[in-house]
Amino acid sequence: MKVYHSSRFIPIVGLIILLLNPAYGQTPACSLLIPASEGNIDGRSNASGIQPGDTICLLPGQKSYLWITHLHGSPEAPVVIINTIGFVSITQFYYGIKIDSCSYIKLSGKGVGTFPYGINVHNVDGAGMSIEGLSTDIEVEGIEISSTLYPGIFCKSDPDCEFTSTRDKYTMRNVSLHNNYIHDTGMEGFYIGSSFYEGKEINCDGKDTLLLPHLIRGLNVYNNRFARTGWDGLQVSSADSACAIYGNHISYDSESAELNQMSGIIMGEGSVCDCYNNEIVDGKGNGIQVLGLGGNNVYNNLIYNAGRTYLQEYPYMNGIYVGNQNTTPGAGFLIAYNTIVSPRDHGIDFRSMTTSGNQFVNNIVMNYGRGVSIGNNISLINNYTLPTLDQTQFVNFTEGNFDLKPTAVAVNTAVSVPQLNLVYDILDRNRPFALLNDIGAYECHDPSLLAIPEFIVDPAISFAIERDYRTDILIIRFTVSSREFVQIGLYDMTGHLCERVVEDRFNPGEYQQMVDIGHLAEGIYIFRMVAGNKYISRKVSLSQ
Repeated sequence: MKVYHSSRFIPIVGLIILLLNPAYGQTPACSLLIPASEGNIDGRSNASGIQPGDTICLLPGQKSYLWITHLHGSPEAPVVIINTIGFVSITQFYYGIKIDSCSYIKLSGKGVGTFPYGINVHNVDGAGMSIEGLSTDIEVEGIEISSTLYPGIFCKSDPDCEFTSTRDKYTMRNVSLHNNYIHDTGMEGFYIGSSFYEGKEINCDGKDTLLLPHLIRGLNVYNNRFARTGWDGLQVSSADSACAIYGNHISYDSESAELNQMSGIIMGEGSVCDCYNNEIVDGKGNGIQVLGLGGNNVYNNLIYNAGRTYLQEYPYMNGIYVGNQNTTPGAGFLIAYNTIVSPRDHGIDFRSMTTSGNQFVNNIVMNYGRGVSIGNNISLINNYTLPTLDQTQFVNFTEGNFDLKPTAVAVNTAVSVPQLNLVYDILDRNRPFALLNDIGAYECHDPSLLAIPEFIVDPAISFAIERDYRTDILIIRFTVSSREFVQIGLYDMTGHLCERVVEDRFNPGEYQQMVDIGHLAEGIYIFRMVAGNKYISRKVSLSQ
């Protein structure tokens, strides 16, 4: 077993390789060097001297597997494992990488210049990577995984008759999987958490025992690329708090057409996740499937061509599907600001019956096969729905650019969603740009929208501005004719929100609000008042 500690002698051949490689000058300070011939990193043997904050460097070359076990960093100082000098290739074994019985570990394939994926796992007869054995507080980035028999990344510790990974004994915390590339997998791209949230019976000592799987608390899955997954692109279950799925690009999911395994993103049983800013295109399954506990927010996602290549008549394949499994009574789902184009069947198929306060609001649903919604337990609010395809609404539909043209129906027509308080779009641009937020995932930033009229009259509301020139105070006077949630914001001429002046619910009547403007630069600003789905705006010139 050849493992080289940086404080010890490095064989002369390896030293020459290090010195001749132009990337050597950027090599991190390595506490331990792992040659290509070595597949184990074990905190009980060859890595026993590793301390929190240390860096383990993987030297370039091909290996059959990488087993990382019994390594422990700390919250402030994780142990970092990174490729150095060149690329690491892992292939032709029954698994690729296994992170087992570890805590506070960061595995990174970003150790070579600007290359995004310096560790490559391919052609394995199992999962590309597993995070198991009661591991917790794990970060993985910069890994490419392809051609696996099972999922690309498998992340959970299934309960067994040792009873160490049951819900009462163990919680996986703070898992971050980001900036990875997963493609051509036999099963899911990511399989995170147990899908048997309510438990699974196993036989222990001749007795059938119902075991509850562990929970995941603190999960961030973001900026990953998925292509041609056999089953779901990305599955998350039993993640009941602090869960976010965002910025992922998923194409051609569910290629094997395995029933009940067909979604771009599935938030499975026991999940409470925010799912936003994802792009899901050309998959055979549902774009997003929600089976969570309730309280899931799904927004700013692009879903295009969901299920269009699935040739069987049933089951239906929809833009968004919300099921009725294990939801918390009274909890609700918010589905807002999504752009759903050309789903094979429904734009949304909503089946949850035990939740309440569910909303489908400010979404674009276009060119759907069977309608917009099934179910009676959800409010459809201010969505732009069109049974046919209108390419003229988008900047360049033929090239997959679903950004809105300034003349699109969805521009400046969104209603407020107070519980979301959304200030960015799928491209992380500011919302709103001009008057109001736009319907759908994209906020049009065309400069022509800055030619804002001085005011838009609505007889149901009134809005006036007075200035006390003895002080730096503006007096905002407004009226509402019915009980409404009122928002008043101050914007500069680029559409940037400078200050939230009012954000509250008001009964019918007249009101006033003092605004201190002493900290603002001179120039022209816009006050905009939104009351329900009505709005009015006024320009004001601020000068000394």
